[in-house]
Amino acid sequence: MFPTLKADQQSVRMLLVDDDEEDYILTREVTADIPGGGYSLDWIADFDAALEAICRNEHDVYLVDYRLGTHSGLDLLALMRERQCLAPVILLTGLNQPELDRAAEAAGAADYLEKSRLEPVLLERSVRYAMRQRSQELELERKVIERTSELAAANAALRDADRRKDEFLATLAHELRSPLAPIRYAVELMRLAGDNPGGNEHARNMVERQVSHMVRLIDDLLDASRINRNKLRIVLETLDISDALHAAVETVQPLIVSGKLHLDATYANEPILVRGDHVRLTQLFANILTNATKYTDAKGTITLSVEKACSHVLIGIKDDGAGIPAEMLPHVFDLFARVDHTLNRSQGGLGIGLALVKRLTEMHGGHVTVHSDGIGKGAEFVVSLPRIIDGNQQDCDED
Repeated sequence: MFPTLKADQQSVRMLLVDDDEEDYILTREVTADIPGGGYSLDWIADFDAALEAICRNEHDVYLVDYRLGTHSGLDLLALMRERQCLAPVILLTGLNQPELDRAAEAAGAADYLEKSRLEPVLLERSVRYAMRQRSQELELERKVIERTSELAAANAALRDADRRKDEFLATLAHELRSPLAPIRYAVELMRLAGDNPGGNEHARNMVERQVSHMVRLIDDLLDASRINRNKLRIVLETLDISDALHAAVETVQPLIVSGKLHLDATYANEPILVRGDHVRLTQLFANILTNATKYTDAKGTITLSVEKACSHVLIGIKDDGAGIPAEMLPHVFDLFARVDHTLNRSQGGLGIGLALVKRLTEMHGGHVTVHSDGIGKGAEFVVSLPRIIDGNQQDCDED
């Protein structure tokens, strides 16, 4: 099917490039006789002026005579291609030479017509074919550009992932190597202490702390692997959200004390029941609290709050620490994403904790958000989980 003009569509503007005025008059008469009208014809006789006009792309179709003084229509098509002036061109000739048809097609013309056989219906059909062909070319160009853009974005994402992988491996090597020096030092202390119980006890405690740190790192690595392979599993039971919060606070209490931080925790006055995995929920909230301790300076405050909404419970964890740059906010929950290198903090971690927070929250049917007004203005994480009312999870409208 060829495209047809609608009643409210503007006329098709054609430009004739021909150095013979009589040919222009003839072509104008043929154009005027096209059934239904809707076609207009302009005329240019000069070769150079025609090239400039075509490159301005002010017409829908260009009718180009093969003979143009010392030039030819094929010369014009070649210059158009050289200047990347893409336009639908119909080559006209008075010669009975079929080989020109193939030459015109090779040069980029949409069609080829002999002027001696030019008639309204044939001209209309050729013009509509040229317009349709150009429309298809433009659509193909659009798809190519779109695909190229998609490939560029994919390549950029791969480069970013590769960069993050390299950063992660460097961080992992540092994190796993750091405990080895204290352990080696503790072994030397035990060798020198001999039968001294006090010296041996101090050394054993040092080894225990460092080994525990390494175990936590390896556990994080295993969880990262489970996230990537979608192998993370939870065991759901009915529980009070406060139980998981108390357990999480107990887990990070040593960090709060060593960091000389103040925890302002406000729990619910009544049980708020959810369907959850106690161990994983404890891990979820402990990860957010641990993150807050890393980026909050001594004497800073971490606030924990619980709010019961219509069908959900909202757990907010806010700190007045280093904050998060605006450009980093969309990536906070990405696996291996780390803010500390930007803020030059010493306690970075592997960039796994918050990715695990997001995944665990989603596995419990909830969602997590983060907000920060910028560097030095703290950060707030809000976890929303479906709560149970009368033994069933309830849905209702919430403002």
